[in-house]
Amino acid sequence: MVEPSSPRIYIQTADRARVPYFPAPPLAVGGRTGQYVFEHRAVDAGSLDAHTFDADVLMLSLGAQAVRFRSRLNGRQVSGLIEPECLRFLARGDTLSTSWDAPVQGLFLTLTPAFLAQSLGDDIDRWPMELLSQILPHQDLILCHLLKSIAACFAGSAANGHLFEQLLLTATAVHVQTRYSTGRHSHRCAQPLPRWKQQRLAEYIRTHLGQPLNLNDLAAVAGLSPYHLARAYKASTGSSLWQTVLQARVAEARRVILARTDLPLAVIAKDCGFDSYRQFIAAFRKFFGLLPGEYRNSLRTN
Repeated sequence: MVEPSSPRIYIQTADRARVPYFPAPPLAVGGRTGQYVFEHRAVDAGSLDAHTFDADVLMLSLGAQAVRFRSRLNGRQVSGLIEPECLRFLARGDTLSTSWDAPVQGLFLTLTPAFLAQSLGDDIDRWPMELLSQILPHQDLILCHLLKSIAACFAGSAANGHLFEQLLLTATAVHVQTRYSTGRHSHRCAQPLPRWKQQRLAEYIRTHLGQPLNLNDLAAVAGLSPYHLARAYKASTGSSLWQTVLQARVAEARRVILARTDLPLAVIAKDCGFDSYRQFIAAFRKFFGLLPGEYRNSLRTN
């Protein structure tokens, strides 16, 4: 269900009007002002007159059938088939008109220039920020997986949270800049974090478990960009930051359940920093093989 206050993707028409990408509400939507907007859409055969976006846009086609399309990108004619699991990319400021011959369903993600820059941190000086549109449908297994994972976040089908969402979006932002920038870049092997930085992060996570943990704050603690922190942490520990935080919260919840048998589980979930009670249940079962209530009951019978 789409909330009235949910973010939406907007376009600018040839007469400079700013209107929603499509009038009808999407199947699912999410986003954060000034960072990104996600939409899952199903639209009938149709067309869109010349328009531009004020953010870079990824479009992942879903469904089982290829759909023929005709587009005009900055005055240049492009046509072909939109095949399932294929991507199209439109850089902000480019002008596109397009038509498609059959109903299509897809995932759309806009990333603002500010968020793209933030994902790289200080490394932005070594990367050109000019991105090139690639409207012809093409395959990219990494972006396909990332977009589907972002969609799963909003569908609530995983034990996720804000930190997991940030890690997905940061990885997407960096991959977009790798794939569609004017230059080609190769990723250097991630360097492990020094032990003292690992200890500083562990202490910060431990003392802030009950608060929303933000990827940018964690990166600042380690003195790295969000992207390089995620890679370096994985190289150092073999685990993602999200998994580490989730496991720490579950361990703390288990400790509180043992110590406070009268405390409601919903209160424990909130005090341990879980984004939702649903996340708490899914994470507890993932790490301990039992629901929190089942675990508490097992203590009473032993």
